[in-house]
Amino acid sequence: MSDTTDAVDHALLAALRDDGRRSITALAEHLHLSRSAIHARLDRLEEIGALKGFAPVVDPAKLGGAIAAFVLLSAGPGSRLELEPLREQLLALPHVEYAALVTGEADVLLLIRAEGLDELRSFLLEDLRRVTGLRGTLTLLVLDEVIRRPFLLPGE
Repeated sequence: MSDTTDAVDHALLAALRDDGRRSITALAEHLHLSRSAIHARLDRLEEIGALKGFAPVVDPAKLGGAIAAFVLLSAGPGSRLELEPLREQLLALPHVEYAALVTGEADVLLLIRAEGLDELRSFLLEDLRRVTGLRGTLTLLVLDEVIRRPFLLPGE
């Protein structure tokens, strides 16, 4: 637990993770709290930045993202990627669900979602080539997503 959240906050967040459309009344009943206590906790979680908002959970395969791949990007030895220009270039790319700077042999990790192999091939051979400063890529095709959680709570 962090200094600003407690076990009840975690139970509230877990309940929302299980069903984000659950009403305040249902949350209050589930957690044995009053509706006003639930409101106050949600407001506080938003205020401290622990809760960033509410978003639907979708099945990427149903929305044209049947193919998933992790793509590792490398700048090469002695090269330095400029963060802001790189961020702008990555934001302009299609099919990028997630991007992160990483340690190790690669510099950037991308999660790509594409409708099919042709779309993935086009991304790898055309779209990625427009990103400046890259020296190499490694693509890992996802065969099956075994675990996919929207977030983890402390201790999970």
